[in-house]
Amino acid sequence: MDPSGDGGGALTAAGVSCGSCGTELPPNSKFCNECGAPLTHATRSAEYKQVTVLFADVVHSMDIAAAVGAERLREIMAELVNRAAVVVQRYDGTVGSFTGDGVMAVFGAPVALEDHAVRACMAALGVQDEAKRLAVEVRDRDGLEFQLRVGLNSGQVIAGEIGSGPFGYTAIGEQVGMAQRMESIAPPGGVMLSASTARLVEGAASLAEPELVQIKGADKPVAAQRLLGMEERHRLIERVESNLVGRRWEMFAVEGLLDRAIEGHGGVVGVVGPPGIGKSRLVREVSAMAATRSVEVFTAFCESHASQVPFHAVARLLRAATGVEGLGAQAARDVLRDRVSDADPEDLLLLDDLLGIGDADAVLPRIDPDARRRRLTALVNAASLARETPAVYVVEDAHWIDEVSESMLVDFLTVIPQTPSLMVVTYRPEYEGALARVHGAQTIALAPLSDSETVALVSGLLGGGPLGRRVSHHARRAGRR
Repeated sequence: MDPSGDGGGALTAAGVSCGSCGTELPPNSKFCNECGAPLTHATRSAEYKQVTVLFADVVHSMDIAAAVGAERLREIMAELVNRAAVVVQRYDGTVGSFTGDGVMAVFGAPVALEDHAVRACMAALGVQDEAKRLAVEVRDRDGLEFQLRVGLNSGQVIAGEIGSGPFGYTAIGEQVGMAQRMESIAPPGGVMLSASTARLVEGAASLAEPELVQIKGADKPVAAQRLLGMEERHRLIERVESNLVGRRWEMFAVEGLLDRAIEGHGGVVGVVGPPGIGKSRLVREVSAMAATRSVEVFTAFCESHASQVPFHAVARLLRAATGVEGLGAQAARDVLRDRVSDADPEDLLLLDDLLGIGDADAVLPRIDPDARRRRLTALVNAASLARETPAVYVVEDAHWIDEVSESMLVDFLTVIPQTPSLMVVTYRPEYEGALARVHGAQTIALAPLSDSETVALVSGLLGGGPLGRRVSHHARRAGRR
């Protein structure tokens, strides 16, 4: 079957079909009603999924094959595929197929992912990084240039197992074909996004200017953008926002906690609510409130794709709090030693390693993970107690926090009441981890806005033009019914 989606038959939504003759079967069938095949020969019918498809292909693979021979090419491709699969799985993607000189992967199927496009972009950059490392080995051994092109496209596909044989899980449809076309026009070593993927990662990714490109099978040029990198999320909030509507009680409560923290009585507040209810919006208001009081704010965002990466969240928060974010390794170490000049040199090496600024030639203390965590906690807590100026620490989306960061942050919070600090943690209702059960913490559960508040919010976003007035009018009429 052509993986580009240029041909192929229709597949039904979720159900069970016979792997031998294709007949649709009742959900609990043990044998096919048409040909008698047992259930072991049946396969799950495919499902419609919103996904991002990744295609990676080796540049001039035929020339490489001619230069090194089929056996050596097989070794190179096997190494590439293994490395790419690790990256794809790191971001919860599924490797859909191996094309001989490239790889196809799907993000958002079989498990739906709300940020499938962002994950695919991060995976694409990761695959390119692995390809560049492999290229060094190929250049040293074979004297050849080895590069990849990667293309991404987002949209609805039909995803599922193909037949009853060894083909495995894959995606089919025109969106798959578009990802392949994006790969074909990507520069060597680069990643090209279709317009649909670019829209989904707007703000989360650094993109080149849009360009019109001619692709196979299209009558007119289509828009595409090159992926340059991923943005740090705390720099992304440059959106047009309405004035804060409602939340007066919540803001009053946080303001009281902030004022107490400034006076030296630190505290912890959890902001809990379902997606889209306004947790991040409230945090931005708290940050603005802190700024008017000349209080520094340090933020770490937990991300779903990094929930299994140890130290991910805590390292982000500490990089922000120590002021080393964005600095080179040596400059960052200098800043760190200036801030905690009386710390044990071995503890500083551990902290360098945690923050990702360690000297490659440094020898870390040989201690077990628990001892490492205890020493780091003691160092950070001592620095917190020594801090004289007020600070607000924010951990957003704690429902995605990695286990090690969660444990360390709970240890850090033990000294917060003795410091001029406020810790704000946001999470969804389903999160029941340690940060939702901190002794003495306050909890603010966000409820949906009232009808009148919703009308005010919409009006503020749409402005006072005809559309805004019309929407407000209809909303008020609906509220009176």
